[in-house]
Amino acid sequence: MTDQKSRRHRRLEHPRERVMQEAWTLLVERGLADLSLSELGRRLDTSAGHLSYYFGSKSGLLLELLRWSEYELAGQRDLVLESGGPAEERLHRLCVLNFPRAAGDPRWLLWAELWPRVMHEPALREAQLEFDTAWREAIARILGELTDDVEPLTQRVVALMDGLSVALLTGDTTLTVEGAWQHVKALLPATPPERPRRAGPHAHP
Repeated sequence: MTDQKSRRHRRLEHPRERVMQEAWTLLVERGLADLSLSELGRRLDTSAGHLSYYFGSKSGLLLELLRWSEYELAGQRDLVLESGGPAEERLHRLCVLNFPRAAGDPRWLLWAELWPRVMHEPALREAQLEFDTAWREAIARILGELTDDVEPLTQRVVALMDGLSVALLTGDTTLTVEGAWQHVKALLPATPPERPRRAGPHAHP
C-alpha cells in the first residue's frame, strides 16, 4: 500500500489538544484562507476525510478552534474577576485580555470569519451567544461595583469594545490597545461610589 493510501486510512491518533494546537499554528502562519482540513491532515499525517469525521466541515473546525481559544481565556478571565484591587483596574485588565493583541490576531480573525455564518448555522449562533454572554457577565460584574446603572452601561461598554476590537484587528494605525482602554474608561462614572464587591457565579463558556 502506498504512503498516500496508508495516510488515507490511518486513524486519528492525536489527542484533541494537539489537533487544536496544530490548527492554531496553521492559522497563525498562513491565515484563514489556508486553514483547511486537507492541510491540517497533512500536518497531522492523517487524511482530510478522517478529520471531517470529527469536525464535519471547515465551519466545524473553526467552531472547535474558537471553543478551544475561548476556554483558554476563560481561566484568565476568572483570575481577573477574583483578583484584588480597584474595580477600574480589574476592568482594564479584562479589556486588555479581550482586545486583539495586534492586527490579524488569530482569535479575532476566527470571530470575524464566523460572524457572517451565525445567521445560517444554529451551532455557531449558540456558541456565539455562549461566549458573548460569558464576557458580558464578567464586564457587568465589575461595573456593578462602579454604578447602579449596570445594564445600560454594560451595553455601551460591550458595543464600544466590539468596535474598537475591529479597528485593532484591521491594523488601525491611530489606535493602540491602551488607547482603546482609554475610550472605554471615558464611559465610566467620574466619581464611582464606594460599594462592596458583588459576589457572582463564574462565567464559564
